[in-house]
Amino acid sequence: MAVLGEIRRRPWVIMIVIGVALVAFITGDLFSENSAIRKVFAGDPSVVGTVNGEKIGIGEYQNAINLTTNMLQAQGQNVTPNQAAQQTWASLVSSKIVQQIADNIGLKVSDEEFWDFVAQNFGMGSGDEAKNNIAQLEQAASANPEMMQQYQGWLSTANAIRSQLMLQKYSSYVKATTLVTSKEADIQQTYNAEMATIDYAKVDYGTLEKKLNVKVSDEDIKAYVKKHPKQFEVQPMVKLAYTFFPAKATAADEQAVLTEINRYKQSQIKHDKENNITDTIVSFAQANNDSIYVSQNSDDPFMSNYFTKQQLASFQLPEDAQSFINSATIGQVGGPFRIGNSYQLFKLSKTKEIKDSVKSSHILVAFDGSPAAQGVKRSKEEAKKLAETYLAEAKANPSQFGALAEKYSDDKGSATQKGSIGWVGQQNALTPVYRSFIFSKPVGTIDLVESEFGYHIIRVDEAKNKTGYQFAHLVKKIEPSKETSDKAFNDARVYVQSVENKSVKDFTTLAKNKGYDTKETEGLERFATMIGENLPNDQDDAILAWAFGKKTDKGATNLFTTANGDYIVVHLIDKFDKGLAPASIARPLVEPILKKQLITKAVNEKIGNGGINAFMKSFGAVKTTTNVNFGNGVIADVGIEPRVVGAAFGIKENTSSKAIQGNEGVYYIITKSKTLPKGQKGDSLLENMNRSLKNKVEQTLIQSLIEAADIVDNRAKSMR
Repeated sequence: MAVLGEIRRRPWVIMIVIGVALVAFITGDLFSENSAIRKVFAGDPSVVGTVNGEKIGIGEYQNAINLTTNMLQAQGQNVTPNQAAQQTWASLVSSKIVQQIADNIGLKVSDEEFWDFVAQNFGMGSGDEAKNNIAQLEQAASANPEMMQQYQGWLSTANAIRSQLMLQKYSSYVKATTLVTSKEADIQQTYNAEMATIDYAKVDYGTLEKKLNVKVSDEDIKAYVKKHPKQFEVQPMVKLAYTFFPAKATAADEQAVLTEINRYKQSQIKHDKENNITDTIVSFAQANNDSIYVSQNSDDPFMSNYFTKQQLASFQLPEDAQSFINSATIGQVGGPFRIGNSYQLFKLSKTKEIKDSVKSSHILVAFDGSPAAQGVKRSKEEAKKLAETYLAEAKANPSQFGALAEKYSDDKGSATQKGSIGWVGQQNALTPVYRSFIFSKPVGTIDLVESEFGYHIIRVDEAKNKTGYQFAHLVKKIEPSKETSDKAFNDARVYVQSVENKSVKDFTTLAKNKGYDTKETEGLERFATMIGENLPNDQDDAILAWAFGKKTDKGATNLFTTANGDYIVVHLIDKFDKGLAPASIARPLVEPILKKQLITKAVNEKIGNGGINAFMKSFGAVKTTTNVNFGNGVIADVGIEPRVVGAAFGIKENTSSKAIQGNEGVYYIITKSKTLPKGQKGDSLLENMNRSLKNKVEQTLIQSLIEAADIVDNRAKSMR
């Protein structure tokens, strides 16, 4: 999380922002009736949902979404409104369930546990160190409204920490009561020892479906859903059809870009019709100032960086581009090269010697609260003054730097090496401020820098140079032309006019006849995070808001434009209220299950008492002999088939089974022999079985608690 990362980099500054929240959070006053924080964050009391009767207000929900969005964006993630909504909802539900359980059983997270977790994860020396700074932090946070976003981020983080610690405690208690008995281990060992030799014949479901013409009706689906109500309880849903008109570059557009970029390989005359100006543009190779030339003619800015050949090779460029880089001379132009969604010309602008690796030494002065502060009690201000004193002494006596490091440095590892950290390359794991200093300063420089570890008096000892290469890139992006974009819009506009007030059949038929990309969705909730795999997702929220709108009726059609200039025509097939999933929504999940059942039943009816031989004759199955083990349920070269393997131990020897519904198809088997040992002891299995069971509890606990909870999600109505 961005907030945690920022706290690690600047723990003192961030603690100033979050101090009040921590105090209130730990003492239980954060959301009390008279809390100022509650007044700031409670917002509209309208209810968007409940968890076991506990309400989630629209203000709480919306503020949580804002925090989620801000934190994800701070991490560089592009998040859609629906993605933020679903992540936020899941987090709120989980945290409330955990807190409710904690309240019911008297489970608490102590101040010490909370602060120790904060210290360990936020780069602080100890829980006491963080807690002792709260008085100063409270004053700074309340006086600096510009830090509100980080402050809000901490509130979310603090709640997440509390929930995580609560869940860890609860999970440990549940696991402590979860036990595999020695009797169960004995049974498992017996299963592991039981073997059978069988003949089997199998036909896959696809082949049988074609031969038997099995169909699953809506009534079959409804009956299954009614039999499994918990599994098929759904929120309000819509079912959509959509036709996608991507405004992507055509082959002609790409060729036009290629033709355009090739013009820069020679001088050209350009005429600006708007300003009636004619200008001569020299070739890229003839340009005297590559920076200006690129800024005037390229779709991407000029990059002034120098890279070694080794670094350039790591960029994994196309083979032709890499080949040019390896042999280019100054002023030479290569390309155009197809790189990503662009064509590019490369020009070797300059070369110079750059540092490839540096040897340096340092004296670290840590302070209380910094990661390196083992036993150090000095404040940050005291550490800075001390570091400035050491710096003056080091500059006055450079030859004594190693002795000073041995005497003064809080980095005991390097102190034994006279402060030396050895040779490091550009891609080292040093803290960025240290790395920047040693690679930008001349050999012999001694100066002071600050990092999260404290104050460093650094001396640049030696440097190894390599040739650095500066390449100018003239980039032309492959984008749809105006004609291509206009065609996509016109096609979408004419299409949407043609299908307005038509049936979904007309919607899809016309699209297919025109060669357009059209699909139907499964059931979508209001905050679904993806409508279609082939669609840009920046319009998901707008599409679903329209589909769920009170004024949008079944059969309505609408046109949406994406950020990339694509067009999506959407048809509302149907709307469904909260409750049991209708057949059209449940079919994708239920139909495969029922088909297997119905096919197995049909085979049984057709074969009757004919057994395996009649099955082979009727359906062209082939008999195979194999050994099976009751403990693993596997058929060699087929896979896991527990029903089939179980049946092998349940029927009489040398007697054919009826049709068995397997995972991969319908089976008939004959058990030729069984080995059923008695008196097996599972002592050797007990430890692994217990470990496996506890791991399963840990992995499935929160999801099981969610499934068992009474969760009401009214967001589709209250957030319209």
